[in-house]
Amino acid sequence: MKKYFTTALAYLNGKPHIGHAYEFVLTDALHRYYKIFGNKSILLTGTDEHGEKVMTSAQNKGQHPQEYCDEIVIPFKDMMNKLHAQHDIFYRTTDPIHKQKVQQVMQHLYEKGDIYKGMYTGNYCTPCETFYTEKDLVDGKCPECGRETKVIEEENYFFNMPKYAEKLEKHILENKDFVFPDYRRNETLGILKKGLVPLCVSRKKEKMNWGIELPFDKDYVCWVWFDALTNYLFGIGYPDNMEKYQDYWPTVTHIVGKDILMFHTINWPCMLMSLDLPVPKNIIVHGHILAADGQKMSKSLGNSVNPDDIVNKYGTEAFRFYILREMSLGLDGRFNEKFLVDRHNTELANDFGNLLNRATHLISKTFAGAVPEVTGQTAYCADFIEDFNKTLPLIEELLYKFELNRVLDEVMRLIRSTNKYLENTAPWHLLKTDLPLTGSVLYNALEAFRICSVLLSPVIPGKFEEIKKIFPSGFDYTLKFGSLQAGTKINKSEPLFPRIEAVIEEAVTPVVKDDGLIDITEFDKVQIKTVKILKAENVEGSDRLLYCDVDFGHEKRKIVAGIAKFYKPEEITGLHVLAVANLKPAEIRGLKSEGMLLSIKAGKNLRLVTIDKELPLGKTLC
Repeated sequence: MKKYFTTALAYLNGKPHIGHAYEFVLTDALHRYYKIFGNKSILLTGTDEHGEKVMTSAQNKGQHPQEYCDEIVIPFKDMMNKLHAQHDIFYRTTDPIHKQKVQQVMQHLYEKGDIYKGMYTGNYCTPCETFYTEKDLVDGKCPECGRETKVIEEENYFFNMPKYAEKLEKHILENKDFVFPDYRRNETLGILKKGLVPLCVSRKKEKMNWGIELPFDKDYVCWVWFDALTNYLFGIGYPDNMEKYQDYWPTVTHIVGKDILMFHTINWPCMLMSLDLPVPKNIIVHGHILAADGQKMSKSLGNSVNPDDIVNKYGTEAFRFYILREMSLGLDGRFNEKFLVDRHNTELANDFGNLLNRATHLISKTFAGAVPEVTGQTAYCADFIEDFNKTLPLIEELLYKFELNRVLDEVMRLIRSTNKYLENTAPWHLLKTDLPLTGSVLYNALEAFRICSVLLSPVIPGKFEEIKKIFPSGFDYTLKFGSLQAGTKINKSEPLFPRIEAVIEEAVTPVVKDDGLIDITEFDKVQIKTVKILKAENVEGSDRLLYCDVDFGHEKRKIVAGIAKFYKPEEITGLHVLAVANLKPAEIRGLKSEGMLLSIKAGKNLRLVTIDKELPLGKTLC
């Protein structure tokens, strides 16, 4: 199967930030996952280089806009390299070929009558480079960035977007996977229900001349968004290489941030319909990375995170693993440096690294570095192998649903399961009484490690290159248990994931003694929200704790709850309850807990505080 992935083009009005880093890594990981499951995948990324903000940034540095773009594109390419983010196509909108193709499209739509000239009065947001109607504004300000807009009245060229509104709505209703996740699909339908207006697609040169000149009117340049969106089409061959375009365009998945949803789920499909071309197969809308306290990152607040600093401090693999493991695709997520360290130490160093050390050390020591044959089974072997055989198809299914967080949940579960298998079979003791059976156990453990390495390779590609060196005769990528050949020579591994010892400064609040009473302002600090428990599982090694996936409405979190003696996991799945939302995150038995489920204890009994299921999720108790 062929697949075409795209990131949004990075806008060159400033240096790359953690949002760019997340999108690069996310798209790269999906691209790599598709390839390990046998697909031929192409990834396009690049930079959006026209518009007023780029022109202003260049002027502030005393540069011509093109000189400015040529200079600032370098940090974006450097970041991709540093993050091991692959791409097959790097697209720049200042490329002369792009300009030529944009003009061809504009001319075609002008001759068709879908672009026409008219008088426009509207509210223009310079930072977003977008026109808004009065009904779009929120408290008189830009609905996206919250800044003041300015009223502009001038003659301009318009794209007849309302002409395609009904057709687009029908497509969205009939294709539930067109916009992912569902609530972003519903958001798009909500915009359509309000009604579309003609889209202003030009700017007068006398006011802003850094753009692509309209082929039918030299006094105007093309609006930056109308220019930039076409990169997805031109980058895959249209209209010069129609064979490549026809092979890949029907498979395209755009990966974009929620702040540019409207441009991709409304404007872009309408443009394609006007060109009589198919709309994208999928548009994945991801959330934003917030500061550790849940606030939006901002230089003015002093809570922004420089991805370069994090990678320099902890390494590329720790950053990639954390950001993909922590973020639930579609939802906002918080960046917490302590959690990054905990994730690395618990799951990579302890779980994955320990598995590698156990398997290769005993094979090197006991079987002269050659993969042993399978000659028998312990009581644990059949179930262990069956688990892998059932889980591999599930992981591929989850991938095609873009549920990357669940893919990683399953991979890490397999790794923990393999460590548990080794603990149950204890080959370090077994070798004293039954060497052939010991070989069978170690074969299974090494084979499990090999498969889990392949499944983690899209997340930790740099470390995977080191893992491959363990197999000097060549690494087998086959995702089928039992593919590893007996007799294969292996090298004893060095520690792949040394533990990170980091001192992270945290504010310390002094304890003040009082009479135990609080006033209303202190109570207001506690955010008690309506939530739903999506699933729960027992915490390994504890008879008291459950690890719960909890839906807060706007985001999903993990909460460790001490209720296992009173509830089985299946009994609380689907319950609507109350939870403290702003409790400082804690680590319990190596698991991150972001909140607390409210319960009431009476004698020896304990019950969760349940609520009416009709209440919306994420609402604060008042």
